[in-house]
Amino acid sequence: MINVTVSATEKTKLELAKVSIHNTDTEETCNLDFDFKTVYQRCGIPNLTVLDFLFMASVFYATDKFVGRKTTEDKWTRDIKLKIPVYELTKWQMTKENLDKCMSFLTGDVWDIEFYLNSSPLHRPTERRRRPRLVLPHVQADMVCLFSGGLDSLVGAIDWLESNPEKNILLVGHYDGQVSGPKTDQSNLFNHLRPQYSNRIDSLQIRAGQHPSGKETTFRSRSILFLAIGIYAAASIGEDIPLMIPENGTIALNVPLTPSRRGTCSTRTAHPNYLRMLGHVLQSVGISNPILNPLGEKTKGEAISQCKNQQILRNAIPDSVSCGKSGHKSSWIRRDAKGCGRCVPCIFRRASLHVINADSENYGIDICSDEIDLTGNKTSAYDFRAVLAFLGHKYNIEEIKRLLLSSGVPIEEIDKYSSLVVRAMAEVQELINDKGTTDIKRLIGLT
Repeated sequence: MINVTVSATEKTKLELAKVSIHNTDTEETCNLDFDFKTVYQRCGIPNLTVLDFLFMASVFYATDKFVGRKTTEDKWTRDIKLKIPVYELTKWQMTKENLDKCMSFLTGDVWDIEFYLNSSPLHRPTERRRRPRLVLPHVQADMVCLFSGGLDSLVGAIDWLESNPEKNILLVGHYDGQVSGPKTDQSNLFNHLRPQYSNRIDSLQIRAGQHPSGKETTFRSRSILFLAIGIYAAASIGEDIPLMIPENGTIALNVPLTPSRRGTCSTRTAHPNYLRMLGHVLQSVGISNPILNPLGEKTKGEAISQCKNQQILRNAIPDSVSCGKSGHKSSWIRRDAKGCGRCVPCIFRRASLHVINADSENYGIDICSDEIDLTGNKTSAYDFRAVLAFLGHKYNIEEIKRLLLSSGVPIEEIDKYSSLVVRAMAEVQELINDKGTTDIKRLIGLT
């Protein structure tokens, strides 16, 4: 059981009440690390329902990092029973079952969320100083866009700005105080947009995590926290302001490349079924801001090649990060690289850049060379071996449809998404065909 308590008197430097997360099974405790000072300064408190959602999403994220997987029976699936305080108790109790299912789909665990009434204020402002602090303006925009530091969110922002020349966008970033990199990546990409769109873009970066840092590093629940920050910002502007989560369809679907990857390796950050489930939860409690994914039906190569300002995109590519394992550099040959080169996001990134003849980056490991060992059982090559296994299998369209159905894609969308998978894997095959070694080509039947 995970018990969440809000202190009646204690507070943090970031103007949040002290929030403790206690695991009664291990008797371990961590505290929520959340920059409510910036949230309140820029967004205020739109209403108690979105405040509840932001608070619980930050707790979900901290809990996900806090509870390890290694002690479970299958070394993966956790039974997470969580007791959390909320202001709008009746609303959240009515949607409990759907929220449990949504979180279970997102993280691959079994969630059981119990709510109780929160009687303490979350916002704990600091005393006024003699000198008035600089107050930033309240956020205003026609669109809110999640801005992760990756290529997809950059493309999504550029495309929207180019298609809506008279409108403004708010780019929302999240970073964890225990994880270096994302804050700088987001800021660097924002600076690439500033010269062209200076009067039409604004940035909101929020720190959220826990202290001390948790044991689990898969970060499956980061998606709901990121979305909650975006929804909170959008709701503070207006109940009809949309939230955009630009994620190419290949990564959003994350088709199981091998049978063993259907659970542990199939992330669902922007999976269409997850976004649909979350949308239903939010609508049921009265949060009406739409969630959109404009890149959901495109491969990464299509998203990049069809970007509506190629000059900005190409200039920004070196400052963007797609790697899912950038913190594991000990086995990299080039440790100054921004990406490992061998995880699934890096592989699709490289294939997409090859589409526009921009595959000139350095990676920690070059998968198209002899630098990666495909003959042994090293886990570092696991992702690339899975991609090669998928390509070598030569799946037909009906087999791909069955794979997607097993991963949660609804039957009415199966045709368009199976076609997308075929196009995405063709991009990877083209990269290997043009740059891969003879041995790699042989593994997928190209020689």
